[in-house]
Amino acid sequence: MYRSLRSEIEQNRKKHGYTLSKLGELTGINPGSLSEILNGNPPRAITIGQLDVLAKVFGHDSGWLYELYPEECISEGRISRPRLIPYLIRCVEVGRKDCIEATVPQMMENPKNILILFALAEQLYEKGQLIESVPFYEYVIENEKDSFSDHFVMSQYRLFSAVLGTNSEENWESVIRFSPYRNRLPENYQLDAVFQLARVCYALQKWNKSGEYGDELRLLAETVHMHELDRLKRNKKGEPLKPERPLVYYYGMGHLYKGATLEMQGLYEEAKQYVQV
Repeated sequence: MYRSLRSEIEQNRKKHGYTLSKLGELTGINPGSLSEILNGNPPRAITIGQLDVLAKVFGHDSGWLYELYPEECISEGRISRPRLIPYLIRCVEVGRKDCIEATVPQMMENPKNILILFALAEQLYEKGQLIESVPFYEYVIENEKDSFSDHFVMSQYRLFSAVLGTNSEENWESVIRFSPYRNRLPENYQLDAVFQLARVCYALQKWNKSGEYGDELRLLAETVHMHELDRLKRNKKGEPLKPERPLVYYYGMGHLYKGATLEMQGLYEEAKQYVQV
């Protein structure tokens, strides 16, 4: 038997003996809006927040009917971004991975929708939900054919940052996977990316690689500094670069990692010129 979001809601309403007025009172949803949602022609779209409230009133767990909700977001190949992103975020929050896996292929029927996945991943990342953002960055990487696109490169960087942990082998694999893309990042992100590469390689005792990234970090910090001075000198318009840390921090850490890696290799005299700066 065909199940739809509205037929399920109607069945539950009748099962509990609620009129639209009573249901509106219990949910806080205007009865007129409920009527348009359930009986309109065409029906009014229901938000994921309204569905959650209905689930609670009917005594169901969080995530009730989520498998049917994509019909509110995707219709004839067209996507409602204001409904889809909150829906996918709620799927993450309540653990409905099955709904995410079923919805993404529908989205990817139009390659342009990859930007929606990237926006969702960024939203999760900025909220500190790094692990939750990983599958969405992976979707972007898997489906984007242009490896030079901004969202592809940024997804590589975010994925690298998000998956770093305590497993040395996995961290080294992350370095290998991400490092070819670091120079395609905007300079403000590039600074932190190279810093992280130097830090991880040092922790892994990859002395030569950590030293190389230390050199790269120093030169990059110097280059960015010169560009900023030139911009100010010429009174060029535009926002100054805003890296995650002060520019001098990256310059100092470049010296530190270079000197420390030379010292770990017993090259004490060479190390002095970096640690005494």
